[in-house]
Amino acid sequence: MRNTCRKFRWHLSVTMLMVSLTVVWYCYDDLATGGFHHKQRQKLDWQAEIINPHPYRFTVAHQEKCEHGGSDVFVVIIVHTAHGHVTHRQAIRATWGNQSNIPGVEIRTLFALGTTDNQDLQRAIEKEDAMHEDIIQENFKDSYKNLTLKTVMTLKWFLYFCPKAGYLMKTDDDTYVNVLNLVKTLRMLKDKTGLVTGFVLKGSQPRRDVMSKWYVSVEDFPKETFPWYTAGGTGYVMSSDVVPLLYQMSLRTKPLPLEDVYIGMCLETLGITPKQNKQFHCCDKLTYDPCVYKNLITSHGITVSEMYAIWEGEQDLKKKCGFYHDWIVPALNSLLYA
Repeated sequence: MRNTCRKFRWHLSVTMLMVSLTVVWYCYDDLATGGFHHKQRQKLDWQAEIINPHPYRFTVAHQEKCEHGGSDVFVVIIVHTAHGHVTHRQAIRATWGNQSNIPGVEIRTLFALGTTDNQDLQRAIEKEDAMHEDIIQENFKDSYKNLTLKTVMTLKWFLYFCPKAGYLMKTDDDTYVNVLNLVKTLRMLKDKTGLVTGFVLKGSQPRRDVMSKWYVSVEDFPKETFPWYTAGGTGYVMSSDVVPLLYQMSLRTKPLPLEDVYIGMCLETLGITPKQNKQFHCCDKLTYDPCVYKNLITSHGITVSEMYAIWEGEQDLKKKCGFYHDWIVPALNSLLYA
């Protein structure tokens, strides 16, 4: 009996020691990374009322895209699309969205949708997904005013199925993404935690004209200036540690139809400042020039035919751009950050 008690006390002591070491390691690791998680979790009021619960469920999820939580995945790119944009999705699959483009780098590209009342469109989506297995869908109505729901769905998918991946990128289906430049930029970062980056809009004001596509009422947003936010169309990227905080904050933040502004509101409350990177081109149409596009990460407002043309142009850049664009321009890329 006495030996049994001694063994029990010994096992208990070892267990307590292991727990203590784990806690100390976590705290040390948090301090070593600037205490990002601790500081941001303090700003997230866990007792705050959930006012935007996002009660929707995945009808198509493809959780198999990230085995073991996505620990081997470098970046997940979720493209916001519409049911009828079949040719856009096909163009992306055939060009920058092909997962085999960068050998040795695990990238997942998925298309995000809500539901539609048009049964023909829904059947077409199901057939398309059966072929490509890259569409995720939740049971909210897909519409322009529900883009914020689609963004929350994007965060939720990453958090549920791929939380161990390195980064999450959100973009639109009329955006060209230079995935190689994206990977290079993310790999060169010194600070790999607490990151949200893209083309940052500063000092933007809400449109009060009820006829405007981007109309925001005083009731929805009473302030005169939006918080800093990354332009949603051309795309933005966040490190994986930001995703759970942002998702939880979205549940506690009054919804706004402008999804990129909404994300900016959540980031502001969390105390996270998005980092400017003008390799994400915004906010006008950029005429295609291979020597210019060579140094971009994204360009928005791209047609299907342009998507193919840009991709083909990328395959022969060295002949077209020469020494200046191969060596001098990359050296100047540091000037793009502010």
